[in-house]
Amino acid sequence: MSIASLVVSCSSGPESEEHRSAIVVNDAVAYAAKRSMVDVRKHIPDVVCDLRYATKRNVTGQLLYPADMPCLLFWSTADKLKRAQALLRAQGYGLKIWDAWRPPEVQVSLFEFGGHTGMFVDPKECWSKHCSGVSVDVTLVDARGNEMALPTYFDEGGPKAHYIYQGSSESVRKNVRLLQDAMTAAGFSILINEWWHFDDAECSDADVAPPPVMFASEAGIKLPPLAKKR
Repeated sequence: MSIASLVVSCSSGPESEEHRSAIVVNDAVAYAAKRSMVDVRKHIPDVVCDLRYATKRNVTGQLLYPADMPCLLFWSTADKLKRAQALLRAQGYGLKIWDAWRPPEVQVSLFEFGGHTGMFVDPKECWSKHCSGVSVDVTLVDARGNEMALPTYFDEGGPKAHYIYQGSSESVRKNVRLLQDAMTAAGFSILINEWWHFDDAECSDADVAPPPVMFASEAGIKLPPLAKKR
């Protein structure tokens, strides 16, 4: 695959509506606040949100989130992400969020469809930190919200997804470093096998338990029906 094919093209003009983070108002946000989770779109107004599980552009090829899915993170994790965004904005870049809090119900579906890839934790063993709102999947965008060239697409496993990009493109290496430097400086740790996945470093220690998981059913979120894997 060529480096050019790795670039996801967005609007090349001034920031368009699709690049803005419209605040989603629903009861789930209010419920999440009681669990110390915040609406990232409101907490970081200039961040780009493109929740891939609210589209078919994911490993299942199906909608896993409703159209009004809120982008939620535990409050201290959201603060770290805000710092990372500020660091990148100062350099003419920014963040696009591909996934944040992930309902455990969706984790079950992802493991069913993509467990063979090694990217999804078996729910029988433990929940992903996404389910507690202390992990985030992000990529790098320019000042107008256009995605930069990075090693792979979202949820594309394999050697290219390793956090240390060893390909021949200097521009991709630079972009990976920009993203990783900002995220680690803000207080995140990198998942070795997924350059886009970052955990709140405060919850990365095996002795520090993440906040309790929050189910979609608790928050009143109705998930789309999912066709069974063939």
